[in-house]
Amino acid sequence: MKNNYTILGAALILGLCLVASSFVIGDRIRAGYEMQLPTPAGAQTESQAEDHPLMTLAETARFLRLSEDQVKNILKAENAMLRNDGPFGGTKLPYLKVDSEFLFSKQQVTVWILAASQEHRVYLGEKLAGN
Repeated sequence: MKNNYTILGAALILGLCLVASSFVIGDRIRAGYEMQLPTPAGAQTESQAEDHPLMTLAETARFLRLSEDQVKNILKAENAMLRNDGPFGGTKLPYLKVDSEFLFSKQQVTVWILAASQEHRVYLGEKLAGN
């Protein structure tokens, strides 16, 4: 009989511990703590990519809500304007190229968006129309 009370007491204590730990974990999650899963080496989470000052071509295309080809066409159009007509009077889409990869400054792309919008630029394929 004494053994049954011991087992019952242990089960009751174990149950109370499980309930109490559920409340503690639930409070931490509600307070903004998130369990972070390890990411594979070299992989970036979306929040890390948002915090990075440079964007890849794909990230820039998503940022501008364009396709990668459209972003490349904008670069080609502005470079063609510079080659054919001399100095380009507007603000060019800012980029740097490392090996074969284009990188874009998020802050400077935002400035470019404002300038291109104010100038009412029209890009048709690889050409800048209206200038």
